[in-house]
Amino acid sequence: MSVNMVELQNINKQFGETKVVQNVSLNVKEGEFLTLLGPSGCGKTTTLRMIAGFEQPTSGSILLDGKHVEGIPANRRNVNTVFQSYALFPHMNIFDNVAFGLKMKGVDRSVIKEKVMKMLELVRLKGYEKRTPGQLSGGQKQRIAIARALINNPKVILLDEPLGALDLKLRKQMQVELKHLQQQLKITFIYVTHDQEEALTMSDRIAVMNNGFIEQLGTPIEIYEKPQTKFVADFIGETNLFEGNISRLDNRYAYLDFGGKEIEVKNEGLRVGEKVFVTIRPERIKIVEEQSPKTNSVTLKGRFKELIYVGSVSKMVVLLDNGKEVVVNEQAAGSQPIDFINKDIYLTWGVDHGVVMKE
Repeated sequence: MSVNMVELQNINKQFGETKVVQNVSLNVKEGEFLTLLGPSGCGKTTTLRMIAGFEQPTSGSILLDGKHVEGIPANRRNVNTVFQSYALFPHMNIFDNVAFGLKMKGVDRSVIKEKVMKMLELVRLKGYEKRTPGQLSGGQKQRIAIARALINNPKVILLDEPLGALDLKLRKQMQVELKHLQQQLKITFIYVTHDQEEALTMSDRIAVMNNGFIEQLGTPIEIYEKPQTKFVADFIGETNLFEGNISRLDNRYAYLDFGGKEIEVKNEGLRVGEKVFVTIRPERIKIVEEQSPKTNSVTLKGRFKELIYVGSVSKMVVLLDNGKEVVVNEQAAGSQPIDFINKDIYLTWGVDHGVVMKE
């Protein structure tokens, strides 16, 4: 049975009158990769800094491996932090950078050498020990920063947007490497990012934060496929959001009226007149030239407006006659989709693919 390596209990943090983190409670399992995801200013980095000991909570409790650490300084907590800036010592070679924490603890030199070489091999930089940080690429510097954090054998690694300074291709490569490294070492990782794709790629669970609160906590599939709030639906990936009131009910469905058009949604305790939001992912929608009513599906008539080719995906914008724009994503498959320009077409998707959220 896995244990809670990190526990946050009703954490609040204020700077003056500004509430930065509000009533955050969260358990992180031993060996879990958990990501704090959200826009700038949502409280994710402040939460990470409180776990690290760089900030103290205004109220609430923080437990590491079952022990309260409120008031305990950062250098006495069994956690290590990896920053976006790497924070390597430019005047030291790579060996000394990685060995720094062990030297500060007075570990025997022979033990230090063995551990440093093992760690450099782990991050695939054996043979680089005599180089300086200025002789390394961005991705290599980040791996050295991770090696330096890991060598002290911490219970938890905290990562504050560590890949943000890398170019897109290298960042994607490092995402996979970091995840494999975490799985190999079975160390608890708590990762901060504003990049939704990064969070979905790497995490066991994601805590989506907004205005200091956790809006939703779940697996990447749960967060993407079943968002619980309008913010989560809009922030995670790309989506089409329909807003309106429930106009009528029948035995199977509720009907959402948005600007004079109706779509069927799952009737899960909805009431006539109730305001709701429905989110539908662009890849769930299909474009057809002729209306072919199917059971358990939604059909809307519209007019093709625009095609945006982005490599593997073609984004098609369809304008409904009430002015609502709907985005549809289709695999490009090496050729352009059927030319629908200035044609009346139909959008269709399964009712079960629409996720209903109340205000």
